Amino acid sequence: MKMNKILIPVFSASLLLVSCSDWTDPDNKDFLPGMLQHDAATLAGLRAFKASAHPLLMMHIEGSSSAPSHQNQHPMSMPDSVDYLLISGIEDLHPTFVSELGEVRALKGTRTLNVVDYTTIRTSWEALREEAEDSGQGGDYTESSFAAYCKAETERQLSASAAYGFDGIVASYLGGFDSSAAAPFVQAIDSWAQSHPDKLLFFRGYPAYVIRLTDQTLVSRSRYILILTEDAKASVSISRQVRDQLVEGVPSDRIILEASVPSLADGGEDAQVGATVQVAADWVMDPNTASTVKCDKQGLAVSNAQEDYFNMPTYKRIRAALAILHPSISDSNTENRH
Repeated sequence: MKMNKILIPVFSASLLLVSCSDWTDPDNKDFLPGMLQHDAATLAGLRAFKASAHPLLMMHIEGSSSAPSHQNQHPMSMPDSVDYLLISGIEDLHPTFVSELGEVRALKGTRTLNVVDYTTIRTSWEALREEAEDSGQGGDYTESSFAAYCKAETERQLSASAAYGFDGIVASYLGGFDSSAAAPFVQAIDSWAQSHPDKLLFFRGYPAYVIRLTDQTLVSRSRYILILTEDAKASVSISRQVRDQLVEGVPSDRIILEASVPSLADGGEDAQVGATVQVAADWVMDPNTASTVKCDKQGLAVSNAQEDYFNMPTYKRIRAALAILHPSISDSNTENRH
C-alpha cells in the first residue's frame, strides 16, 4: 500500500486529539513501510502529521563538533515520527550536522531546539573554583561572582543557539529547591524570550522550584514543560512526581513526561534510571492519570536517546514507545543514507 494513498487520512485522525483524556487507540497497522527520504508525497504526509494535533515525541541528542561518523549522530537518521530534537553540546557544531538541522526541518517537519542547561553552567563554575582554590585564589569565587558568570554563560549559549538556526531553546533547571542562585539564568532566558517571540521556549526540570523566583515568566511562557521521571518507575510514582511539580503558577495544560534510555556502556537494562520509555508512554496515554494528576499530557521526551540506536532493531525502545503513542502508525526509518 503506497504511503501517499493512505497517510493523509490516517494522520488526519490525529486532528481529533484535543487532550490526553480524548485520545483513542485505533487498530495497529503498518502504514509506514520504510521512509523514502526524498519521496515528495511521503514527506508531505509526514509534515502534515506533525502539524496536526497528536501525542508528541521529543528526543535528546548530542551535537558534534566533528564530522558525524555514526548513523545516530545524524539528525536526518532519527526516527521519522520524532517531532522535536533537543540538542545539547552545541559548541562549534560541524557543518554537516548544522546542514542537517535545516534539512530535517524542511523535509520531515522535525524542529530542533538547543538545551540551555543550568547544571552545566554550575558544574563548570565549580570546577573553575576548585582549580582556583588549589592555586590559593579561591577567594575570588563567591556566589556574587557566580551570578555574573552564570549570566554571561547563559547569554553565550543563547547566542550560539541563534548562530545555528535552532527553532528555539529548552531551559533546563535540575538544581535544588533553593533556586535563588539560578536567578541570572532565568532572567537571561526571560530576556531572550521577550526579544525572540517567534522562537520556541520549553522548560525542563523542576518548575515548582523556579516558579518561586520573583519577576520571572520562564515557566508560564514555556510552550511545554518537561518533567523527569527520575526514580519513579511505575505509574503511581510517576503521577506523584508530576503532581509535586504542579504547584500554583505552574501551567498544567502542557506537560511532557521525560524518561531515559539506559546506556549500554553502563550496563544496559541494569542502568535504567526511572521509568522505561514504554512505561512513560503508557502513562502519557492513560486517561486515568490525567484525572488523578489533573493535567493535560502532551507527549513524551526521551533523554540519552542516541544510546537506543545500538539496540536491534535500531531505536528499539523508542519505536516501542512510538507504537504506544501512535498505535495506528508504525515508524520505520531504516534507510542508511549517510
